[in-house]
Amino acid sequence: MQISILSRYFGNTSSDKADTVNIAKFFIILGQLVLLLLAVRQFQIESQAFLTVFLLAIGGFCVHYFLPYRWRIHWFLILSLASLPLVLGWYNALSLIAIGLLLLLICHLPIQFSYRVLLICMAGIGLALARAGEIGGNLNSAIWPVLGSMFMYRLIVYLYDLKHDRVPEGMTHRMAYFFMLPNVCFPLFPVIDSNNFRRLYYSEERHVIYQTGVVWITRGLVHLLLYRYVYYYLTVAPSEVVHAGDLMQFLIANFLLYLRVSGLFHLVIGILHLFGFALPETHKLYYLSSSFTDFWRRINIYWKDFMMKVFYYPIYFKLKRHGEIKAIVVSTLLVFMLTWLLHSYQWYWLRGTFPIEWQDGAFWGILAVLVVINSVWEIRSGRQRTLSKVHWLSRQSLIKSVKIVLVFSAICSLWSLWTCESMEEWLAMWSALGRTPWSISLVAAILTGLAIGVLLISAINTSMTNTRQEQVTGKAGQGPFAAPRLLSNCLLVALLASLGLPQIYTNFDAQTANFMLSLRSEKLSRTDTAKLEKGYYEDLVRVDRFNSQLWEVYAKKPSNWLSVTGSGLKEFTDDFLQHRLRSSSKSITEHGAISTNQWGMRDREYTREHPPGVYRIALLGASSVMGWGVEDSETFDAILENALNEHARREGLPAVEILNFAVAGYYPLQQRMVLENAFAFEPDAIFYIATGREYHRAALYLQEVISKKVDNPYPFLTALANRAGINADMPKTEILQRLQPHKDELLTWLYQEIASRCRERGVQPVWIFLPQVNPGHWVKTVAKTEAEAATAGFDIINLLDVYADYPMSEVQLTEWDFHPNALGHHLVADRIFDTLVKDPSRYLGATLTRAQLE
Repeated sequence: MQISILSRYFGNTSSDKADTVNIAKFFIILGQLVLLLLAVRQFQIESQAFLTVFLLAIGGFCVHYFLPYRWRIHWFLILSLASLPLVLGWYNALSLIAIGLLLLLICHLPIQFSYRVLLICMAGIGLALARAGEIGGNLNSAIWPVLGSMFMYRLIVYLYDLKHDRVPEGMTHRMAYFFMLPNVCFPLFPVIDSNNFRRLYYSEERHVIYQTGVVWITRGLVHLLLYRYVYYYLTVAPSEVVHAGDLMQFLIANFLLYLRVSGLFHLVIGILHLFGFALPETHKLYYLSSSFTDFWRRINIYWKDFMMKVFYYPIYFKLKRHGEIKAIVVSTLLVFMLTWLLHSYQWYWLRGTFPIEWQDGAFWGILAVLVVINSVWEIRSGRQRTLSKVHWLSRQSLIKSVKIVLVFSAICSLWSLWTCESMEEWLAMWSALGRTPWSISLVAAILTGLAIGVLLISAINTSMTNTRQEQVTGKAGQGPFAAPRLLSNCLLVALLASLGLPQIYTNFDAQTANFMLSLRSEKLSRTDTAKLEKGYYEDLVRVDRFNSQLWEVYAKKPSNWLSVTGSGLKEFTDDFLQHRLRSSSKSITEHGAISTNQWGMRDREYTREHPPGVYRIALLGASSVMGWGVEDSETFDAILENALNEHARREGLPAVEILNFAVAGYYPLQQRMVLENAFAFEPDAIFYIATGREYHRAALYLQEVISKKVDNPYPFLTALANRAGINADMPKTEILQRLQPHKDELLTWLYQEIASRCRERGVQPVWIFLPQVNPGHWVKTVAKTEAEAATAGFDIINLLDVYADYPMSEVQLTEWDFHPNALGHHLVADRIFDTLVKDPSRYLGATLTRAQLE
């Protein structure tokens, strides 16, 4: 009787699998979690918000473990709701909770089910208008990605299960389903089935669930670190694909970027395991798919289950009377079409736009056709299934390995189409196969190597499969607490935690230490950095790929961040420059006013004639030199000029004028024409401000003028294009590919032209390297670029470490805009000032001599 009362009150007795306490296992799990927390902190996984929520989850797990079964779901909901104000703040959190409760209330109104669905649709339309800013102006934009992640798909599943009476029981469990603890950190969230959320809650022995969660969190961290390696070191732009090896690297690296999604999903489901939700795995060795239907079953399993449950099976069973093959074909095609549209729907809630891109349609359409063909073939030939012990070194294994490589190659190729800017770019990339006679041999060698690698991986996987079968039959095993598995995971967790510590990795050689340091923070790859820079001035960047960090940068960016009011910043020209700043204008931006003088410079007024007794400097550069993002008085040009003149007044020296010829969006080659404009003002010195990726940006502009058939006044550039076999009718990507071998001589010509033209006029050429605020691979080319400038005859000022003493967040303009802010401009001005006044005879001619300063 007493046991019965306790059972009714607590939900289970202490002997139940959900209530058994094992202190040793608890501390084993907790120890691993603490080490994982250290790894998350040291490697800066995702964001500070995730670190906070993960810490909350670990602390919450310690309380959750000792609570009676019946109280645990309430505690999980408390933790989930508490995470919202921690990340979003109280106002946003309360707004999100209120909207969520309203939607949940509508789902359970005592009216006909179809009316409830209609009301949900009407509420969704209202929220969509609020997301677009049409109504509800007081709602903060920060809540929309999280709200969408919680409700955009989960409501569909919930309504489906509600109709079939399979939703979680009790208001607490239902709220917990929508406000899941890690959701506030992950706008990309697996579509968790509400029936599984209810049915699998403590469906296994509790310690097995917890340790499985630890294993999956560990696996998620490994995936994310592998993703960073691929993203930072292996990704290349289509324009950099010159030969077959580059092509294979592009194809494989782009597909491997999906590691980020699988890593995040493992983290999410792993954390939910810590609170008793024994949910299934989200991905299953999707790189080893042996058919296209197998790929669909293995990758993003939750999405596949969602689409099959809500759309495929209802459509299939309605059409089955017309024939099984017809039902499969129609159902599959409709599912993939809906997948395409629903991904755009997801992007709307995350970013506020509803993109319908041909790349998306092509990707999902081709994949749908391949899956349909594969499905029909499987039905007609019979799909083999076996639970018997598998021998890896057999004819069957060899054939399967070849199939895996072929499917992997096809998926990589299809994935590359999805990520390219245009069909022209994609086709031009494939033209690399015909440029070298050994291309086909190289591709064959790589595919053979992949087949051998797959065979070895299959051997390992087969061994693990056979071991699991033995565990099922009782010959071995204690699940995740089996000694070998537990020890291997503990060692892996300890390794992750220790490798992120500076006290450990700094003891390695410099190359290894720098490699580990690069993995400890999230940043954009050089390819995405180039896209971001291009996107500052042109609406050419497709960033809605969920496997790239670039889309997250843009997701945080207001749609009107480059908007200006007033007369406009620039006007177009019919020459090599293509555009310039509008003269005598004033425009208002989000960050302040941008004013130009009568000569179209962002500067105060100057006479064209050189004033007597004044040392005049002309600045050549792009947006950071022009001063995008700061007020007119906050540019380093204005600060430096004021500082030099204040110094000159104190010392009784001649005045200094700094004329800012920089224009946002200018590439290095454009500075050759700007130089002639600057000479009209009779400068004493030309300060050429270089930035990262000078070689690539020079080639990029030559490609642009060739593609646009812009008049080219420089015979060398015309001759170089002819030598490279380039013409205006070629795709842009192919032009860039053909320019790759000529990038060095292109920049050499530019630097020598500027330096020699300055020497002819008695003007001092000074090359100043101004780094980008965000660190990246461009650093590797700085020394080479500096040597190129010195050889050409420039005096050198290298500001590579000008921001080194400050976190990037303190010197960048915004989280999505990597131009320097006002502090950044002050740092640049101070460094240049110190350099100039310390050696005036070198950088300022004879105007300021060391004797005068003393």
